[in-house]
Amino acid sequence: MSAAKDDAEGMLRGWLRDRIDGPAVAPEPEPEPLVKVRYVPPLPTAPPAPAEPDAQEPEDDEPEEEVKRPWWSVPPGTFGHRAPAPEPAPAPAEQELAPGVYVTVSQPAPAAPPPWLAPDPAAERAAERLHRRRIWLAYHGGAAVAGWTFGLVDQMRDLLADAGPAAAGVGVAMGFVTYIVASYLPGMPYMPPALRPVLVWAARVPVCSAALALALHAPGL
Repeated sequence: MSAAKDDAEGMLRGWLRDRIDGPAVAPEPEPEPLVKVRYVPPLPTAPPAPAEPDAQEPEDDEPEEEVKRPWWSVPPGTFGHRAPAPEPAPAPAEQELAPGVYVTVSQPAPAAPPPWLAPDPAAERAAERLHRRRIWLAYHGGAAVAGWTFGLVDQMRDLLADAGPAAAGVGVAMGFVTYIVASYLPGMPYMPPALRPVLVWAARVPVCSAALALALHAPGL
């Protein structure tokens, strides 16, 4: 009973220590030295081999007797026992370095960038959205300027002036029709690839001109 009480008390103390002091931080690994020096000692010389005796044993010229197999035994072969698997080739011996002193110089690890230079994902996304908005504004603003230059905006303003009280509805319908045409044009199958960006931008000219004419037709303008 006392052992279980001690374990529970130790767990409670550990939990309180983690809540107050925070989790234990692992020590940072020691960086590797930039310069490593290795000394390879020379190999010990082998002792001289003993002298061979002059007198040699006479060779036996008699042929060795062949081991006879009984008639019921099956010789190893294709139709007998399975041939033994070939032994794997021995691994090549590791190449040893020649005796001497070897110095290895490593490149230092790049220093961590300061916190104010670290990439901020939220700031990058905000900058990307701002860049897209600027492109959209320049794209459609250029189309509206082209419509103003070629007189398309003036013609639409005259049409809205002739419509009288229904000018707002006529302007919205005019913008809706031109938007349908501008949306259908990029899907044409026979559009030359080289002229596709120019034609898609040109299709936005009526839409932007209608929006500009409707904005300029507001009272007081």
